[in-house]
Amino acid sequence: MRRAPLLPLLLATISAVLGARIARSAPADAGATPRTTDPIRDDTVLVDRDDVEVRASCTLAFPATPIADRAGDGVVRILGRDDGARIVIDLGGARLVGGAGAPESHAGVGILVRGRNVTIRNGAIAGFKVALHAEDCDGLVVEDLVTSDNYAQRLRSTPAAEDGTDWLFPHRNDGGEWIREHGAGVSVRRAKGAVVRRVTSHRTQNGIVLDRVEGSEIYDNDCSFLSGWGIAMWRSASNTVCRNSLDFCIRGYSHGVYNRGQDSAGLLMFEQCSGNVVALNSITHGGDGVFGFAGREALGEGADGAAPDASRGAGCNGNWFIGNDLSFAAAHGLEMTFSFGNRIVRNRFESNAICGIWGGYARDTLVAGNDFRRNGAMGYGGERGGVNMEHAQRTVVASNTFREDRVGVRLWTDADEGIRRLPWGVANGMGAESNRIVANAFSKVAVPVELIDARATTVEANDFDDCAAELVESGGEPATVRAQAGELPAWEAEAERIVAALPGERAAIGRREELRGRERIVMREHAPYAWDGPILVPGTASQSRATFRAIGFGEIAGTDVIGNGPLLVGVAADGVTVEVASKDTGFATPFTVQVRGKARGERATAKGVIAPGAWATRIFALDAVPEGAEPVALGAVPDPEAFRRRAALETREFVLKELDFDFANAGPSQAVPDPDVERLAFASDRFGLVSETTLAFRPGRWRAVVESDDGVRLFVDGKVAIERWDIHGPTTDRFEFTVAERREVPLRIEYFENDGFSRLRLRFEHLGKAE
Repeated sequence: MRRAPLLPLLLATISAVLGARIARSAPADAGATPRTTDPIRDDTVLVDRDDVEVRASCTLAFPATPIADRAGDGVVRILGRDDGARIVIDLGGARLVGGAGAPESHAGVGILVRGRNVTIRNGAIAGFKVALHAEDCDGLVVEDLVTSDNYAQRLRSTPAAEDGTDWLFPHRNDGGEWIREHGAGVSVRRAKGAVVRRVTSHRTQNGIVLDRVEGSEIYDNDCSFLSGWGIAMWRSASNTVCRNSLDFCIRGYSHGVYNRGQDSAGLLMFEQCSGNVVALNSITHGGDGVFGFAGREALGEGADGAAPDASRGAGCNGNWFIGNDLSFAAAHGLEMTFSFGNRIVRNRFESNAICGIWGGYARDTLVAGNDFRRNGAMGYGGERGGVNMEHAQRTVVASNTFREDRVGVRLWTDADEGIRRLPWGVANGMGAESNRIVANAFSKVAVPVELIDARATTVEANDFDDCAAELVESGGEPATVRAQAGELPAWEAEAERIVAALPGERAAIGRREELRGRERIVMREHAPYAWDGPILVPGTASQSRATFRAIGFGEIAGTDVIGNGPLLVGVAADGVTVEVASKDTGFATPFTVQVRGKARGERATAKGVIAPGAWATRIFALDAVPEGAEPVALGAVPDPEAFRRRAALETREFVLKELDFDFANAGPSQAVPDPDVERLAFASDRFGLVSETTLAFRPGRWRAVVESDDGVRLFVDGKVAIERWDIHGPTTDRFEFTVAERREVPLRIEYFENDGFSRLRLRFEHLGKAE
């Protein structure tokens, strides 16, 4: 440990005070930690460089300038005492900053902790891949920290279309993949008896990551407005997670367009997380609210010759979920699959897009005393509604209320041969069997109870109000219907005992009541919007026009647009949509649009590119040959040369301002905005398109973005820039190029649609000056 001499100590005092003010100034963290700024004391340690090591209780002081963690082993390294006596590290209310670039560029670790009985508190850490990482740290206490504004991936999904590369993959973490790939505000690895409380983490990817943590308490935290996971648990057991706000932990969502979630979640529980208590948390607006999965090891996936005995009873087992708000998820309020003996009681499940509870292959689950409302509006396949459980066994769904859900309770069996062959399926059996649906109240539910190929199901003493049908069955054994309820598992006294013993004091539920509803999920480039100031959200973007939603303004007072060209900007009749267009064609014009609100200080800006052209376009049926022409053999994926020969036979040519077609399941005559095209009887499948133009680009770095379904080939300057000449679903490809001086660039697109859904869109982005 290095003591600070007098002059640097004085400078450190000033920077610590400034750092505290900076840490307290972020609007989304208002009212959060740090709580105080300590005066300089004899035990203050100046952190003015990388690799500062601390072994005793002290207060840290930080400069105002960033300090990079060059080796990824911590700017500050805190080592616990060999004798296990507690040391307390106070950040003095100041802020340690690692990097000031884009969130995806943040790297390294701010503070690394190793050893027992370390307390770290009272400050802020920003600009790192991982703000605070602690390992082999029994008895750790982390309190009163702000870990906002650390690493976050740049998301490629847009309001118009999902990009599959944004999906997370939480199924591997034994090698520390989660924090290495996705970062964290606080990361705790291999710990017992830890406490993490009053941590605030916004505008980043992951809040708190727990890896092999046992018997610990995680409470009174606010890890919200994140693009990954609020709290993530891996092989972690017997912990208490309570009174936390884990709201708006989401990616892969565009309201009314797509609801994917992409494996984001407020609370992630993977690979045999058992015996935990999850209570009184607000976990709303996530990809999932809670995403629990037994794990690949439990299932025996990827383990050649794995014995079924190792998978017998394996899962995320014996957890209690009590009194949480699990609403407004893009997918499921709570997903807990391939697991045993979980208790889900007194929770609220409202307007989850697919279903309230997804419990595939659950065993011995109790779902009791919960409130389900309007779940399943965006469901698909077998998943939609309140409680959906595939191959569930010995589940009891009792004393819940279901209101206006698409389906109340759906239990079913399907073939699922892949699971049947896994060690878990061999050891634990298959099929929906021996389940009970007891004393529930269904109101205005289209299908209260649906059973598909289920066996030994009892439906007992339920109440149905204004429901079209009470019980729908197909296959399997007919359910036993009883007017009286049989004996139910005892759970209320235990739930009350658990709640009475919970640590903490924060009332998490209801703190963001004004943001209820999935329409409040607004994704930005790195994280969801935190509703903390006016912004412009990109809407539809094509070559000839760009739209933005003005959010967070009281009322719009005016708009301005800056760009090298005759650009037009206006506000639509809804008072929210701002549109930018161009009078000219043939130019790629970067622009900045600014919107001013009537209230003082309300203003927001956004950037884009307008690039309308004169696209000489030929559209043709792939399998129809003009009269008198030689046939051209074209398969499901046309040979490129044969495709070009067929295109050359097409004499009709249309001039279009842009290539922006969501053909969906229709043909060109329903999608191309040209009356000559509309008069042609194109089929919805098996057509091709070739289009060419020249656009003038100013000097700088550019990106062409192509969305396609099916095959596409983009030529820039006569060379292939993007080639995805196959049959595929909606896919986004990008190509970057540099223009040294203003010039005209020839462009050509070749596209074919085989069958089903189809799309073709081209747009451009300006990336800045040429390097």
